[in-house]
Amino acid sequence: MKRTHSIKVGISSCLLGNEVRYDGRHSRNKCILDSMSDLMELLPFCPEVAIGMSIPRPPINLVRIEGEIRVRGVHDNTHDVTDALNKYAMSLAEQFEDISGYIFKSRSPSCGLDDVDVYDGDTQQVIATSSGQFAKIIAQQHPSLPIENELRLENETIRNDFIKRVQVYSAR
Repeated sequence: MKRTHSIKVGISSCLLGNEVRYDGRHSRNKCILDSMSDLMELLPFCPEVAIGMSIPRPPINLVRIEGEIRVRGVHDNTHDVTDALNKYAMSLAEQFEDISGYIFKSRSPSCGLDDVDVYDGDTQQVIATSSGQFAKIIAQQHPSLPIENELRLENETIRNDFIKRVQVYSAR
């Protein structure tokens, strides 16, 4: 019998073991599954698949062009998915009334939290780091929503703090 949880947390789908990454693989995170799946319902989201990108798919990067960060294909810089990711994130953010937290995939151009390389559009050199496009919009639309990435949740103190913040947020 499947357990139902009153606390719902969004999570990058690849972290649950779903083979949705650009290379057709997953990034299953045993630590998150072992420590949180009994406490909360983990709801998978993959913004890249949700906007119609294939599995596998050509990789994308954050690229600064004329002062603006865009999400573009690594091998085909005319392939720009920025607007599609923005639209999906905004539509999803409006449905987050029942979501009490979010776990993002680190270093992802759509889901990373402040650890995604940003490339110069002309030189293709790394010039900064930023949040992934989807994660940035979710955080902007829900500034009090507890969010973390899977790398930080490997730390027991950070993980326990995140769980407490999610529990408090769900009781609001």
